[in-house]
Amino acid sequence: MRRILFFEMEIFTGATRVTRTIVKKVHRRYDTITVVISKDENVKNKIEDAIKLKKPDILFCSFSAINPDVILVGKKLGLTVVVRQDYKLSDLQDSEKQRIIGTYPKADFVIVQTTEMKQELLSYEELKDSRIKVIENPIDEEDILTKASAPNPFENNGKYHFLWVGRKDPIKDLPTLQKAFDIVHKHYPNTDLTLISGNPNPYRWMKHADCLVISSISEASPNVLKEAMFLGTKVISTDCSSIVREFVPINRIVEIGNCKKLAAAMMNEIYNGKLY
Repeated sequence: MRRILFFEMEIFTGATRVTRTIVKKVHRRYDTITVVISKDENVKNKIEDAIKLKKPDILFCSFSAINPDVILVGKKLGLTVVVRQDYKLSDLQDSEKQRIIGTYPKADFVIVQTTEMKQELLSYEELKDSRIKVIENPIDEEDILTKASAPNPFENNGKYHFLWVGRKDPIKDLPTLQKAFDIVHKHYPNTDLTLISGNPNPYRWMKHADCLVISSISEASPNVLKEAMFLGTKVISTDCSSIVREFVPINRIVEIGNCKKLAAAMMNEIYNGKLY
């Protein structure tokens, strides 16, 4: 049985969740091992040590911050290397972008989440010969359903529950969401907004929320969108990703960074929910 060595980073992100879902889905066909890499360490040495110890046939990494290192070490040692791009290139710092441009052509495959991301990579002359595949983020349906079966975390107070789930990063634009909710709450006091970050079970909140809100400035393919849809929860989102435009009704998509339009969409859902 061929062995895949998966790399994670210490901070839990959407890329972590996707990596663990892929491990779960392929474990019957491959021997899978996961190693956690810290950016504070000598990354290349850590990767090389893991390869020598675990003796994999294939390397897989889904973190832009260390993908170039995995490619350079893996190809030097004659291994098959697959990387997945977790951010749009335009959302990265120039130093990270240049490392990607210089190393991705050496990878055996580069996985991106959307056609938009593939086109962005191919717009760089250096990446035109890269083997890029568009594969949407998988979700772990079994895990989601198991965790969503936990008791309802919201109080039975008749309020309309808005929910945000993610890591607290500037690109998620929580200030705009908070301003939008302040507007909503002045008009409809019987509402609340719950922010979930770093919780091992966001799905019990997601299942029982009235509406999930995505306020991001930019997203590759937001995992929470597909997870909420899978659980039947309504989603309002900024126009932060082509995936949003594909799956979210147009009346629930709003301009990035516009708290008034976001508030209007949220109040429209309250009205449609006939809470008032």
